[in-house]
Amino acid sequence: MVNAKVKLKKQQTIDELQKIIAESSVAIITNYRGVSTAELTGLRGKLRQSSVGYKVVKNTLVKSAAAGAGKDNLTALLDGPIALSWGYGEDVTGPAKLLLEHITKSKSVMTVEGGFLGSRALSAEDVTTLSKLPSKEILVAKVLGGIQAPLYKLVGTLNAPIQGLVTVLNGHLKQLEEAK
Repeated sequence: MVNAKVKLKKQQTIDELQKIIAESSVAIITNYRGVSTAELTGLRGKLRQSSVGYKVVKNTLVKSAAAGAGKDNLTALLDGPIALSWGYGEDVTGPAKLLLEHITKSKSVMTVEGGFLGSRALSAEDVTTLSKLPSKEILVAKVLGGIQAPLYKLVGTLNAPIQGLVTVLNGHLKQLEEAK
């Protein structure tokens, strides 16, 4: 009876992790060896405020879940006590930024082991690079600004002769009014 409950609980955890791995756009694996429970609780709360999940997991359960989600490439990252941080949606830089910011500011002994972005496995260096990228909104704004700038210059250039003509005609009109 107890064995059946344990197996059921493990299967529920595997199913939950499989859903997270399959549906999340990005996930970061951290090694939390030497990190206090208080620090983990504080980090979890900070991540939750930004809609980023964080869960301490057993390697064997994550391996089963990753295999079920078709992401067997994660198994190489699963060594030692690990926690999984994940995010959904278009902001793929958020979880990496928040975790690395926490590690830097708190001088935590937590380390980033790697993760995945879509179906691509990430090394620890890739996660660091990901954390330094601007968010999607900022990138879109920069691209649009880059597209708009030449158009504004073109409009200004095309408008300059007409503006000059209008200025000359206004000056001539004033001269005529003053002469009357």
